[in-house]
This record gives sequence, C-alpha cells and structure tokens, in this order.
Amino acid sequence: MLSELLTKETIQIANKVDTWQDAIRLASSPLLQQHKIEQRYIEAMIQAIEEHGPYIVLTPKVAIPHARPTKGVNEFAMSLLCLQNPVHFALDKPVYLIIVLAAIDDASHLQALVDLTLVLQDPTQIDNIIACQHPESIVEKIKHYATKEQI
Repeated sequence: MLSELLTKETIQIANKVDTWQDAIRLASSPLLQQHKIEQRYIEAMIQAIEEHGPYIVLTPKVAIPHARPTKGVNEFAMSLLCLQNPVHFALDKPVYLIIVLAAIDDASHLQALVDLTLVLQDPTQIDNIIACQHPESIVEKIKHYATKEQI
C-alpha cells in the first residue's frame, strides 16, 4: 500500500528549508496540488505542533506530520520530502524526512503505517533513503524495504 501512496509525484527532494513550518508546507504541496488536502489541513498540522511540541518526530531524522481528517483531508494520501540538510523541529530533533499523512478516518491508513514502520525500523534504511538523489530512487527503496519482511 505504501508504494501506491508514495510515488515520484508525491516525493520531493530539496537541499534545505529555513523552518520546520516551511518543511511541512513544501512536503504537503504535492497533495495540495492534487486536491487530496486543503490549505487548512497544512495549517492544522502546523498549529498542532505549535500547541503540542514536536511529537511528530517519531524516530531520529523522521517526522510524520498529520492532523484530524476533518481539518481538510479530501482523499487518503501521503507525501514525502527528503532534505539534504536537516530542519530542526526542536534543538535536539534534526529531521531529514518529512512524511505527510492525510488520513480520511481512524482506520484506513493503518496498513500504510505498518508498511512505513518496516521502512523506518532500521536507521541504515533511513540513511539510504536520505542519500537518494532522485524521487524514483526513493520509490525503489520504499518498495524494497516495505516488502522484504513480507516475502
């Protein structure tokens, strides 16, 4: 399921961004352009982090911003921004991968999260994704890592 969501159209690579808010806006832009989310969803993700802190940094180097489905999700979707230089969500939380999760309910995204866990479970795999220079390379790594445990 993850490889159906994270495609070359929803993956971006950038050298750097100035702030974590900019990172979320840039990471969300493919979903906004595809009308899978609304602008208010992006603002809801930013507001949630401002209110609750960097709880979205779930593992070193990786953040998974999200908000409630009612805040502007039109279709279940994910996007990924890979940064060559980290953005800091907190002083001790440098992030290279921002994976936007736009869920339409409380359950339909769970399989994608299971697949994502397989990808992110090993720090070496995370570093391999960060080292990619093209979205197509990230797609191939995700396909490989998300399926290797299931074979």
